[in-house]
Amino acid sequence: MRTFRLVSAVLAALASLVLPLRSARAHADDADAARIAGAGHSLEWNWTPPGEGNRFGHAETLIHAPLEVVRQHVLDFRRYRDILPDKFKTSRVVAHGPDGSADVYLQILVLGGMVTLWDVTHFSPLETVSPGTEVVRGRMVPGKGNIDALDVVWTMRAVDGGWTVLKFDVMLKPGVPAPQFVMDEELRDSARCAVDAMHDRAQGTARMDPWPG
Repeated sequence: MRTFRLVSAVLAALASLVLPLRSARAHADDADAARIAGAGHSLEWNWTPPGEGNRFGHAETLIHAPLEVVRQHVLDFRRYRDILPDKFKTSRVVAHGPDGSADVYLQILVLGGMVTLWDVTHFSPLETVSPGTEVVRGRMVPGKGNIDALDVVWTMRAVDGGWTVLKFDVMLKPGVPAPQFVMDEELRDSARCAVDAMHDRAQGTARMDPWPG
């Protein structure tokens, strides 16, 4: 009996060492987190996602906050106006679906605030695409707006219990002629503003905390 207890104690001690090492290695090998942390700020660019025919603005950031905290702010549609006052003139939930979806009336400022666009965006229910990764998609309700199209995608991924990578993709067709390079800049800036605002809200500070990876 004494030998059995000794062996059990040794195995338990080894497990307590191995599990943190595995967690630390997974943490350190996170390419997204390492890329953002290395830059020291949120990242942005334009791209055409697989299966899409339009160019999107993309931005991503690393937040020193758990996934559940980030999710809370991403799903708080009525406060988009408060957290992005330079981009959203109005945000108001006009309908809720029994599946957790929501229709949100948005007024969006573009071209430095010179033009106000509006639409009703339908946000689908939160989708868990893999363990620790969640997606929220929004698309303009046809015929409800003075623009041709709007698509947005939030992607939230837990790096570990205290860190989250947040990505945002946005595509907008304004319904008026605009050079592609102008729209690219507008979409990049909008995506960057979106992730930065969520970063500051979820983390409670604007700084990029040092990532221990």
